Amino acid sequence: MRYLGRLVLPRRSFVIWTAMFFMIATAVVWWISIPDRLRRPPSGTLTLLDCRGREIAELASPEARTQFPIRLEKMGPWLPRITVALEDRRFYNHSGIDWHAIAAACTRNLRSRHLVSGASTITQQLVKLATGRRQRSWSGKLYEGIIAWKLGHRWSKERILAEYLNRSSYGNRRIGPEAAARAYFDKPARDLTLSEAVFLAGLPQAPTRFNPWRHPEQANRKYSRSLARLVELGVITRDQQSLLARPPKIAHTDPPRLAAHFVDAVVGRNPGLRGTVRTTLDLDLQATAERLVRSHLSALNRHDITQAAVVVVENATGAIRAMVGSENYAVSQINGATQPRSCGSTLKPFVYLDAIDKRLLTAASLLPDTPDAIRDEYADYDPQNYNHHYLGPVRLREALGCSLNVPAVFALSRLGARPAFYQLQKCGFDFPQGLADYGAGFVLGNAETRLVDLAAAYAGLARGGTAMRAKFLAAEHQPLTRIASKEATAIINDILCDNDARQKSFGPRSPLAFEQRIAAKTGTSSGFRDTWTVGFDKEHTVAVWAGNFDGRPMRDMFAVRAATPLWAAVIQELLRRDHPLDPPIENERLVRREICKATGLLPSRFSSAKLSELFLVGTEPREDSGDYFASDGKLLLPDAYSRWCASRDNTIGAHVRSDFRITSPPPNAHYEVDSVLPPSQQMVELTAAAASDIEWFVNNERISPQQNSRFFWQLSPGEWHVRAVSRVGTAEETITVE
Repeated sequence: MRYLGRLVLPRRSFVIWTAMFFMIATAVVWWISIPDRLRRPPSGTLTLLDCRGREIAELASPEARTQFPIRLEKMGPWLPRITVALEDRRFYNHSGIDWHAIAAACTRNLRSRHLVSGASTITQQLVKLATGRRQRSWSGKLYEGIIAWKLGHRWSKERILAEYLNRSSYGNRRIGPEAAARAYFDKPARDLTLSEAVFLAGLPQAPTRFNPWRHPEQANRKYSRSLARLVELGVITRDQQSLLARPPKIAHTDPPRLAAHFVDAVVGRNPGLRGTVRTTLDLDLQATAERLVRSHLSALNRHDITQAAVVVVENATGAIRAMVGSENYAVSQINGATQPRSCGSTLKPFVYLDAIDKRLLTAASLLPDTPDAIRDEYADYDPQNYNHHYLGPVRLREALGCSLNVPAVFALSRLGARPAFYQLQKCGFDFPQGLADYGAGFVLGNAETRLVDLAAAYAGLARGGTAMRAKFLAAEHQPLTRIASKEATAIINDILCDNDARQKSFGPRSPLAFEQRIAAKTGTSSGFRDTWTVGFDKEHTVAVWAGNFDGRPMRDMFAVRAATPLWAAVIQELLRRDHPLDPPIENERLVRREICKATGLLPSRFSSAKLSELFLVGTEPREDSGDYFASDGKLLLPDAYSRWCASRDNTIGAHVRSDFRITSPPPNAHYEVDSVLPPSQQMVELTAAAASDIEWFVNNERISPQQNSRFFWQLSPGEWHVRAVSRVGTAEETITVE
């Protein structure tokens, strides 16, 4: 009995331990889950397409240079079949683990006393590829086997094979059959021939050693061995082996890289993009724009203008159809289309639009273009016109058409600098700094803007007064915001199309002058560092910048010569299929009236020239211009024009309607000397109305004029008698300084 008892106990222990082992093994198998990286299909190489589905660029990732996951049926008839034969011939007969192959591998491993063969199935290799395991170990093989067994019971064979092929490396960081077929044979995987499929099927076994570009001899020897193995397996015949003896010809096809600046901008804005993405770019228009940029800079042939940039935006959608950031991406990766630069006069239309829409001004409003027009409003700001000449009284239409600086700042004073600045931000301008950093000069170009934002903002004018950011991706959604009424926008657009309105600055035959109705605006930054031209037809907006990325000036080169010819060339190309703008149509909110050209009022018997002007209903003039003319037909202007009337810029013979008097200093003025400010900043300018050739005296001491013919007197404590003497009389004022 004791003997039998001793025999029974070990047998029970064996059963117990065996049961515990299987329970633990079952728990381990149940606990180990399919890894997330295997559940998620490979995202593949980011591939950007143009608006018509043509490939722009394939962008490498840390995992692969190119990888294009495709369905099994798109891999062609040969590659999946050949791969199964060479890698796992019993693939369709096992559930993830090939026990016959494992038994043979164990025998080989025991004989060699280390791991020389893993007998991995395609399913196990898929697990290894997805989890990133590199080193061989018994624990790793066990883990791969467990996951492979689970996959074999949960996934179809077609899914397993497709996942494996799409994750396999074919050398040169080409992952998957599609990437390999494009790189080595310049064709999609579905078009692979039998020999090409055999060649590719052997590469994943040693992608580096069999690299077709670096080690073609070894790759060809591998191809020959693969053929021989396929004959042994009965996949191909010996006759086929003879026909396929010569390896296929290998190509060296690199992925396309077009519109490089646009591609960089897309990736910079959307760092999480994956897969195949359709953009807004039109490759045909992009190629045209690139060609025109090179041609323009070559024609200029100036060492002080080295770069140019172009953006073309579709008006209706805000889609970017072309973006050229520099003449040559290989030479300069700086993107002139996305770099903030001083914007010159390109913001003026939006300021005038706001003033017209708020009914503060009309296109016929008479604005002062004089040196002293805004000194009362902005005492520390002294804007000048680019040619240092002033037109005196000028209608808003001419002020915008000729891009005059002083009237723009005067309009800004009517709106208020802060509200106008915020309105520009609503239009889509992202200024790098705030209003306090720019001051009122932002309207003349002190503020920086990006070419792409400028194009998008002008496209908003073309849409009738709605703002929308520029779109880079076809699926991108940008909100639409109304910034002005359609009627006010129609007035501004009509001015931008008016070549007559800009003649005094640009002449009748400038590159801005089109026979068709094309809106246009130029801008030149201070110091001639940046030149701009932007405008639109019915379908597209074109914005151009020209200059130097390092900020070097361009030797008095204005936009009309540096940027406008390129802009005009792009517009001419677009007009091959685009349409010019339609004339504005009168309605219940927009009317057209005949006005006096000199005053912007209704014509009178003195009006020598008349023209038709657009007005928002209720803002059209009610008075005629009779009071603005003397009996001899000369223009009579308010006192504010007195200094201009006395200058050489007054070529029309205008004069002020008031008597001769001192306008600065004002009557009985009282000043205080500041002990902190330097004396040079504590001076009063001496001005008078209704006279020219004035002599000035302070306490009978004659004051000499400055080089610009202006008179200044240094403040000094005491009571002072100021006297102005002219041919029409004498004027006097007394002031006190403490």
